[in-house]
Amino acid sequence: MKLGFSTIGCPQWDWAEILGTAKDMGIDGLEIRGVEDEIDPMKITIFDAEHLEKTRTQLAQAGIEIAMIASSVVLGDPMGSREGEQQMVQAKNQIDFASQNGIPFVRVLLTLDPNPVPADLPAAKERYEQLCSYAANKNVRVLVESCGLLSDSAKLATFIADACPESRGVLWDIQHPFRNCAEKPKQTVANLGKEIRYVQVKDSVVDDNGEIEYRMMGLGDVPVYDAVKQLYQMGYEGYLTLEWLKRWRPELRDPDVIFYHFQTYMETLLAEIENEERM
Repeated sequence: MKLGFSTIGCPQWDWAEILGTAKDMGIDGLEIRGVEDEIDPMKITIFDAEHLEKTRTQLAQAGIEIAMIASSVVLGDPMGSREGEQQMVQAKNQIDFASQNGIPFVRVLLTLDPNPVPADLPAAKERYEQLCSYAANKNVRVLVESCGLLSDSAKLATFIADACPESRGVLWDIQHPFRNCAEKPKQTVANLGKEIRYVQVKDSVVDDNGEIEYRMMGLGDVPVYDAVKQLYQMGYEGYLTLEWLKRWRPELRDPDVIFYHFQTYMETLLAEIENEERM
């Protein structure tokens, strides 16, 4: 499996520090979720016409790929709404950009709120199928994240079932099915199987007030080991990407400590699972 981190974890870093850290860590890829003050991937300076070629060269020289564009596109607005149409335009622009730059995945959401809040599921399903059809010949998969009402992996499997097989897929955020639906990783993998194309990892506990408290890897109760073991047994070879939510939670620890700890923790965990499975 490959390791990466999301730029959501380092909102105060410029591109040079992001890329330099990734290279120093020796990770495989970066998930783009904003750079400095800009969250819209189509407005980030490194991707504009003036800087794009330089960015490509820098990535190639560092041996690092853009693993995914983690967009803010939401699908759950009511059918026919102006907001819903605007979201579709954004999504198609990002699919085109990903296709032109060899980026394999674009993430979309049912709702921005990761909790199971109301959304227009039939409208979202139709929009998702349209986006997958649009991406079908572009070598890009449109990944729906396992959050919100789609934290329930059985619902998520049904949600994507009618979309174009060549361009559909699931982003499994390990935390949300566990927190929102009390799902064990074995059940999530049983329901979604090979549709899991990308995995986000983080660790946390629920405090006495019922709020999620994010912690360094291994210091929470998210079943990361079990999830990765299920993925290993399934033959998954994709990304395990740290999503450290410092952009939204500035009180969280700084990324320079968190990122390196993630790398060490995950490399040790992967080695343990590999040794266990070989015995």
